[in-house]
Amino acid sequence: MVLTTMHAIPRFRAFTVAAIFTLSLFYLLAADSYLGPSQSAVLLDKALELAPEERKSATTPTASNSAKQSSEPTLNPPRILLVSAMFPLVKSKHSKAEYAEWLSYFLNNITTDVYFYTTPDMEPTVRWVASANLNITVNTSYASPFDILPLRGLGETYNEMHEWDREKHRHVPELYAIWNAKPFFLDEAVRTLASQGQHYDYAFWNDAGSFRVEHRYSAWPSDRRIQEVWDEGSRKTGKKEEDLLFFPIFGLPSVRTKSWVEDDGPVDEEFSEGSFFGGRPHTIHWWRRIYYEYHNHYLSRGIFVGKDQTLINALFLLFPDRIFTVWMSDPDAQAHKGLVPHFDESYLGACGPVWYYYQFWLADRETRREMRLLWLDRSSWAAWGWWKSRQPCRLTQALGMREVLVKRFGKGWQPPARSVLIPAESSPS
Repeated sequence: MVLTTMHAIPRFRAFTVAAIFTLSLFYLLAADSYLGPSQSAVLLDKALELAPEERKSATTPTASNSAKQSSEPTLNPPRILLVSAMFPLVKSKHSKAEYAEWLSYFLNNITTDVYFYTTPDMEPTVRWVASANLNITVNTSYASPFDILPLRGLGETYNEMHEWDREKHRHVPELYAIWNAKPFFLDEAVRTLASQGQHYDYAFWNDAGSFRVEHRYSAWPSDRRIQEVWDEGSRKTGKKEEDLLFFPIFGLPSVRTKSWVEDDGPVDEEFSEGSFFGGRPHTIHWWRRIYYEYHNHYLSRGIFVGKDQTLINALFLLFPDRIFTVWMSDPDAQAHKGLVPHFDESYLGACGPVWYYYQFWLADRETRREMRLLWLDRSSWAAWGWWKSRQPCRLTQALGMREVLVKRFGKGWQPPARSVLIPAESSPS
């Protein structure tokens, strides 16, 4: 009798769950067939109640942050600069047509000021693709990334380093140079414009090919959103906002990386994302200094430094308190709660490509709403109209890099000892 009862209870629970799910499905199907587009948008807004971070950002502002959260523009919104580059490669993973299309999604849609490095031959293409209303500066001073000061004279060394690359069939030395030129290009753009009287509060490196499909971003990243996330990053890290650098991450380092030390060199794992990063001018210059000191240190020891992500990973481990991040696939995030495995397109709903979640995360509230609608229409569940009101992309929290690493390695983890000397802040090179 006991065995019968114990088997009956699971069967009863399964029947109950199935019945509830069926009734819910019937209700949502009926609602979707009845509601028009505007009412479906209302359902989307209601569904956002499932997203804790989005709900929190919509709460009544306190006195201390009312200027940031108000629907009225701030009196002195921060000035933001995007820095990018495009140089021709003998061998590329993508076609010229693909790059031209991606470049148009960037320069023809985004309205934020842009500083763009390219060759004299490619300048007409860049200007033709850019919107007529875009405030863009095109710098053609460098025929190749090997012409910039940190990489000058390293062409032959990079050719030799190519033989050390486990992915040498996919990469060429010139690509290494483009990747490793990013910290210099970002810092030089900010300092060059400042010398001309054009001062920016925040600047970000943005890969020229990082907008790959139709989108709704324009005034991106949002100045108000930047203020919000830097304030959150400061609270999470205990650092001043001007001392923080933002990098998105794709995942966590492996557990074995817990024993990593400075002499081990770059960390060859899928951890950091180098497509977008930045912060205040002071910290951008700091990043340039540490990046090239460690680049040169490892290269002098015959260690591969051709892939910027692997060097960035190492610097995260060495300087975690200066970095904050967003990680879309965090299984412990409050925003992830309640989503159904296998049915949801990602950890946070229908959010487009995981790699570019930071674009959504740094957009203003209305643009996030527009992107949700766009993604839900493209969703693999789009034919199931009832699903649209349940799977909008959620907004997750910022994380300090030390917080991320302690999550992986345990509470006792501390950054490895550092021996490489970093030069003091210098004047523009």
